[in-house]
Amino acid sequence: MIHSSLSTPTSPMFKELAAITNLMKNAGDIQKRMGECKERLARMCVDGHSACGRITVTVNGKMDVLAVRFSGEPHEIGSKNGVESLVVEAINNALRKAKDMAALEMKSVATGLGLSPEMLEKFGGMP
Repeated sequence: MIHSSLSTPTSPMFKELAAITNLMKNAGDIQKRMGECKERLARMCVDGHSACGRITVTVNGKMDVLAVRFSGEPHEIGSKNGVESLVVEAINNALRKAKDMAALEMKSVATGLGLSPEMLEKFGGMP
């Protein structure tokens, strides 16, 4: 008799199928909770800073840049190219923080649904 690991209830394939079946059963709830999560993220904000601390960028959980603030006049901070580089640095810092914040929210939603964050991402999770 030939035994296949694909036919046992503990095989990876069986577990994946069970997870997909669970997703399909709970599709409405998943969609609702993801919508709520996206609304929360739109209201959540983080600040990113340039290394010198003189430029601050505010970003929400949807990765929208909401504000760019300078400590002092831009020409006091440095040359045009220098200020532009610092703005990019502050934006990237803020976006990294926003991505981390979004990942924590996703993990919370996924845990509440009994799913892994990776599985939730496959079916319409956050970017």
